[in-house]
Amino acid sequence: MKKVITYGTFDLLHQGHINLLKRAKELGDYLIVGVTTRNFDIERGKISVKQSLMERITAVQNTGLADEIIIEEYSGQKIDDIKKMNIDIFAIGSDWKGKFDYLKEFCQVVYLERTKGISSTQLRENNSHLTIGVMTESNVTQKVLEEINYVDGLKLSAIYTKNCSKQYLHKYKDYLVDDIELIKNKSNLIYIDIAPQDKYNFIK
Repeated sequence: MKKVITYGTFDLLHQGHINLLKRAKELGDYLIVGVTTRNFDIERGKISVKQSLMERITAVQNTGLADEIIIEEYSGQKIDDIKKMNIDIFAIGSDWKGKFDYLKEFCQVVYLERTKGISSTQLRENNSHLTIGVMTESNVTQKVLEEINYVDGLKLSAIYTKNCSKQYLHKYKDYLVDDIELIKNKSNLIYIDIAPQDKYNFIK
């Protein structure tokens, strides 16, 4: 019996997920599906999952495609699962191409073409979309700017700073504005990272 395993969050299960599970199922005789826990998703930077673990497991179960469902809880679990369950094929979406080549030491690795034009991220963004402006005089803001990319439905709109020479802001040069009114007009919310004594006047 040829065993196939795949993993995913499977948040807001959609046709793209179902197509991927079908393709994985066709590779062998027995399909095992690993569903990630919320804690593991947060650890990986995926902080906007809408459904609970049980809701996502139930959704996968209802497709009738998984012969067995397991929970993925920690980094490195894939190797442990492949060894323990004598997996023949590890299958994953093509957007991960090359990133799981290290598993070839333990089984065959297959990257499956994803269904174009649909994703959980798009579904979440359709339900919520906010633009965020950033007012900064601090190097700590670099982390905030990077984290915005990981929050579905949140998009950077503008950055206001008196010190445009900050090196880390170079890659955000298209977002830099020199007028507070511009950041107000472009943004649903504003993150303020400036000296405490100046915050009152900025907020006012």
